[in-house]
Amino acid sequence: MEMWSTRMTTLDTPRGPAAPERTARDGSRTERWYGRLDAIAFVGALNLLVIAFTLAGGIVLGWAPALAAAAACSRTRLRGDTQRLVREFASRWRRRFVHANLLAAPSAVALALLGWNLAAAETRWLQAALAAAGAVCLAHLLIAVAMDAHYDLRRGRCLRLSWAFLTRFPGAPLLLIATTALVAAVTGLVPGLAPVLSIGVWIHLCTALCLSFFAANDRNLPA
Repeated sequence: MEMWSTRMTTLDTPRGPAAPERTARDGSRTERWYGRLDAIAFVGALNLLVIAFTLAGGIVLGWAPALAAAAACSRTRLRGDTQRLVREFASRWRRRFVHANLLAAPSAVALALLGWNLAAAETRWLQAALAAAGAVCLAHLLIAVAMDAHYDLRRGRCLRLSWAFLTRFPGAPLLLIATTALVAAVTGLVPGLAPVLSIGVWIHLCTALCLSFFAANDRNLPA
């Protein structure tokens, strides 16, 4: 009986501290899952808002302010600030409607012309060159929109600084183009993602990349 009691005592000893550790692990796992679900819900809501407000602006005039509002809301979330997403998105879309369209106009015109020429091009090298130029214009648009959301700049200065940033840090547009291509490829494999997640994921990822580029550049600036 004495040996049995000792054995039971030895086996029972670790049970005390194990329970809090297991509870902590379970709580950490729950928090991670909650964070992932919250992120998916955010990009899904962002996706629907971009589509809805793009249509509200008649597509041609609606997509630029929708993109700008989505980038601004993504920036707010990435900074850890609270927001009422629908209200903030609608307010920014309305306030920046004209500004966002004028900011995006140069890139939009260039992309339209490049797309027109790409459709008419017959040689492979010309198609590749036009596609590359279009990718650079798209990267410039993304940088300009994110820069406008992050800094208080006049429209012309924002466009000039975006081009300067793009040429000075060629890795930035390459990452933005690669992210866009990855999202497009996944959406091509699963077309049902486009109306519910793809646009929101694309804008959120590109905004996060741009903010990281800006932060790295700000750290390297002289005091």
